[in-house]
Amino acid sequence: MLTHMKSLTGTLRNASTVAAILFALFISGCGTTPVKDQGDSLADSAFINQQISAAEALIDLDQVEEASAILGGLNFNQLSIAQQTRYVLSQSRVSLATGKGQEALGWINNEYAYLLDGLPLEQQIEIGKMRAQALELSGKPLAAARERIFLAPVLSRKDRIENQDQIWFDLQISPLDDIKKLAAQESSPDLTGWLDLAIISHEQNSNMDQLIKAVEQWQNDNKSHPAAKDLPNSLQMLRELTLSQPKQIGVLLPLSGPLEQAGKAIRDGLLSNWYSAKANGQEVPQISFYDTANIEDAVQLYNTAVDEGAELIIGPLAKNKVEQLARHQKLDVPVLALNYTNNSFTKTNNFYQFGLAPEDEAIQIAEDIWLQGARNIMVVSPATQWGDRVADAFITRWELLGGTITSKARFNRPDQYLYSVKYALNISNSERRHIQLARLLDADLEFEFRRRQDVDMIFMVAFPDQARQLKPILNYQRAADISIVATSNIYAGELNQDKDRDLNDVHFVEMPWRLYDSAEKQQASLAFPSSVDDYASLVALGTDAYKLYPRVPQMSVFNDVRIHGVTGLLSMSDNGRIKRQLDWAQIKNGIAIPAPLQEPNLESADDEQTLDVDLENTELENVE
Repeated sequence: MLTHMKSLTGTLRNASTVAAILFALFISGCGTTPVKDQGDSLADSAFINQQISAAEALIDLDQVEEASAILGGLNFNQLSIAQQTRYVLSQSRVSLATGKGQEALGWINNEYAYLLDGLPLEQQIEIGKMRAQALELSGKPLAAARERIFLAPVLSRKDRIENQDQIWFDLQISPLDDIKKLAAQESSPDLTGWLDLAIISHEQNSNMDQLIKAVEQWQNDNKSHPAAKDLPNSLQMLRELTLSQPKQIGVLLPLSGPLEQAGKAIRDGLLSNWYSAKANGQEVPQISFYDTANIEDAVQLYNTAVDEGAELIIGPLAKNKVEQLARHQKLDVPVLALNYTNNSFTKTNNFYQFGLAPEDEAIQIAEDIWLQGARNIMVVSPATQWGDRVADAFITRWELLGGTITSKARFNRPDQYLYSVKYALNISNSERRHIQLARLLDADLEFEFRRRQDVDMIFMVAFPDQARQLKPILNYQRAADISIVATSNIYAGELNQDKDRDLNDVHFVEMPWRLYDSAEKQQASLAFPSSVDDYASLVALGTDAYKLYPRVPQMSVFNDVRIHGVTGLLSMSDNGRIKRQLDWAQIKNGIAIPAPLQEPNLESADDEQTLDVDLENTELENVE
């Protein structure tokens, strides 16, 4: 967790003091305005100091809106250097308190940096913490870790421990390639030591025994490094984990009935990793499979598996059976379910959830494009229960971040795609105005329709065949210059260059399994080729379930633990849900390639009316 920012100013910290300051400001602002002379300058300066002090005190009390209002009433260019410095620091703190990391960096790093250079060491330390926090809020964890590493030697013991925890957290969520590039450029022993430890954690985290050995070797090689003397807590727990691994695992899956193929694909992913671990000389548990197809009571099957010696349960898959276990208050043996309950369920001890929910992808997209600077989004999604669920997950997160949904195009049948898109882009209004004007003037008028100009990006939820028709329609309707981002559903997962050219330039999130070759993917393809060909995503789910189970106790305690899986970068939320951070990819010349998300082509926002195109059509096939 980000550390709480200490006051940079030492201003008064209680509500009564703030009230007194505000009252004084009110009194001093009342009455008629006298004609000013040079003698008034000292009074004006004192009044400004009072205003800044009030803003600082309000920030200390987390009343940032009130503080922002006070600061907004000041003219920066009329302030003294000392007042400008306090003003910049206060604005930085307001930005951080409201989650605007890039804005905070603008105050600290750019044209106002000269005001901060000569401040005392104590304030420089606090500014360094602010800069690190701003980088974290801006989605730049590696830069934040670097800032914190250079800051560490001048911190107090207590602050150093908190700072070290945050360094490790930032390094765990930084891309491995970026860490390696920075390590090749740097020579500072403290920095390179941290980077080397992070590389070990990234590269060895699928094999706990190898990870422990590599960490111990790193400690021997870096005895004077701060982290060697005091390892991050999550690494200290590794040795304990190895002594408490389950010897027998029960796997609850549908191995017959309607979900048979899905259940068997997950089983094949589990077994592929199990065989690979055994072949590499690792200690592996005994695995027993239980068919859930004809079982009404998942709790009864859970008890059966436990009675037969299972020390960990993986599964079930069907949502209703997952919810049965979630309601059960006494789970003596941990459960790693392979689906998610509804959000209404509270956290149950020993109950964890892992799945491939597209809603999680939508939330990630919202968070990622927000960091890229997008603010106004048009949503294109199917007019189905599934489409609404994914779109709503995006919209809810987007609006919580502070973004705006400019319009929605809900589609179903292909013959209505054009209608949906035109209305969402306000083109229908443009055409209607042309018709009305032509009738009024009784003349044929040259006409070029105009789309709405307030859309930064388009968020699309669609399957490949739908998206291949929607993207050309958007291009034709003057939206070719608007970046499109989408969930992984847009990509079929196999090379189809001729058809996928229609998706050129679309950015989408995707699991590493479908973007890269890996040892796990190769192993599964050799052992279970038909499952990998037909149900690749579910094989990947099983593969990662096997990778996850040894680390679940560690993940439930420490939020800095990241597992690099074939379904994404895996972490655990406070409610026991495994979260996947997917990679970004883009269609280029009909081929999906890994590609970082690019900043949107932001246009000047016109004052457009928000539209919601809702076509009542026949539902799509059940895609649950």
